[in-house]
Amino acid sequence: MFDNLTFNSDAEKTEFAKYIHLKGECLHKQVYDILSEANNGSVTYYELSSLIRYDKKLRDKLYIYFATAEEYLKAQLTDRYDANVSSKYIHYPNEIKNLLNNLKARSLDTPSILYYKLNIDFEALLQVCYEKNIIEIDNVQKQQLNKLRNHTMHHSMLLFGQAHNLKEAKDNFKSLEKQLNAFVKLLPEEYRQGFLSDINKLNGRNEQKYLNKFYLEITDVGIHIKENN
Repeated sequence: MFDNLTFNSDAEKTEFAKYIHLKGECLHKQVYDILSEANNGSVTYYELSSLIRYDKKLRDKLYIYFATAEEYLKAQLTDRYDANVSSKYIHYPNEIKNLLNNLKARSLDTPSILYYKLNIDFEALLQVCYEKNIIEIDNVQKQQLNKLRNHTMHHSMLLFGQAHNLKEAKDNFKSLEKQLNAFVKLLPEEYRQGFLSDINKLNGRNEQKYLNKFYLEITDVGIHIKENN
């Protein structure tokens, strides 16, 4: 399955045996196949393992910032709106309409009912904030954000998605770029530069990058995936 995978040492072979057990043969084979096609057949274990680690670091970073985004959305919603005493808020999608129908302008003279009763997941929260024009995104960006969060929370590989080959991987790059740039727009302005800075740091310092392709870079028009050496 990994006929053209090369190792620099016995330590790398030992590490490969360890992580193929912990992280899965299918994950390693997916990355290996795409790298093999991109490299015309030759794949080093260093590049294979580095790309898998890079994707994990990206998901870990997104996990932190999604928590920030969710906290921000709840703050914006509960600072602007309150709800009726009898309203119930659960995370099922069919309750979004009920929540929207029961929102009212918040009064600063009484304790917030909405703050204590709000109990919806991120997708529903995003939908409510979208419907109330609390966030400046369009419907397509809303869908992209939900996909990005779901893939992040379910520990799915982000860079390659469900790609079987290099063409499908490049198609996924385009989708991921749109998702990440929509996420930057969603973040509070105070956190955007911090997020972009953290993205830049994922691949090491500029003079010591450990991936030479398939990593995120910040450009004048947003986040882009570097495809070539």
